[in-house]
Amino acid sequence: SLFSHALMNITYDQAFTLCASKEFATRLSTAGPFPDLEAALHAARSIWWSVPVTEWLAAFSAHPRIGGQRFGNPDSNSHPSSHKAFDAHSSTEQAAASSSMTPSLQEELARWNQQYYDKFRHVFLICAKGRPAQDILASLQARYHRLPYEELQTAAGEQMKITEQRLTGLLEGAPTGTLDAQGRAHARANQVLSQLAASSSSQPLRSPITSHVLDTALGVPARGLPLVLHKLNEHSKLWEVISQSVTNEDGRAGNLLPPSNYLAPGRYSVRFDTATYLAACKAKHPGYYANLPFYPEATVCFEIEPAKSTEHYHIPLLLSPYGYSTYRGS
Repeated sequence: SLFSHALMNITYDQAFTLCASKEFATRLSTAGPFPDLEAALHAARSIWWSVPVTEWLAAFSAHPRIGGQRFGNPDSNSHPSSHKAFDAHSSTEQAAASSSMTPSLQEELARWNQQYYDKFRHVFLICAKGRPAQDILASLQARYHRLPYEELQTAAGEQMKITEQRLTGLLEGAPTGTLDAQGRAHARANQVLSQLAASSSSQPLRSPITSHVLDTALGVPARGLPLVLHKLNEHSKLWEVISQSVTNEDGRAGNLLPPSNYLAPGRYSVRFDTATYLAACKAKHPGYYANLPFYPEATVCFEIEPAKSTEHYHIPLLLSPYGYSTYRGS
């Protein structure tokens, strides 16, 4: 383990096994030595989000398709052993997908992988650790309908997750896990806080973020309205999807996050797909609603302070065809 040294260095070949971008590997290998894992992770994130898009595409191409072969060629400047190490990482990360693969599923994945490549001109990239093949296929199908620039950013975010897993494994001398260092810290804090809450309160745990949509025009709960919870990545400055839900019969979405008394600080947003709901209203009341919704979506951003990370956040939306409002509920 590299932790046996006071300061940690990463060689070019080691950096290349984390992320197959020449510029990334060069800059990370010369950025050290690092005093700890957090410093190395911070450097990796900063470097990745500052390299040219061509380096993103080069890194993507080194990954094999889920259930298939890679699109591109390995870096000729790196040692053959780094190619083997990279392939070993990929094989381990795709183990859950491989073990759950069936002939029909593999055929379907191959078809969608090719459709994806034909549209975006880069490999479909996903942090596959622990994910079954069916789950990966569903993600591929959902992401296929995105705009190219949106999907490029998503793929870059997935590459960063993979890099963080591999870097953690390298420096800790253990198999790569499913969470980055920040995520593991939040998980540990969440576990402790949940245990304390359970011992001091009889109230059951619930999702730290919930929502409720009311149709103020009809005076009823807005049921069947899709919504997506995002969190702003502090390094890439990109919005990452945290979860998705659909309002129930009471217009509520109470399952956006796993039950807990802890929420990672940062900036969040809830995107309400008002177009879908208003289109359903139009079908029921054709004379009242416009053919095209004036507000096809409503996005509510909010900030969670570290000192208030154990509080509950209820984000309601009051919706009508030509207006909406929000407030912090209870």
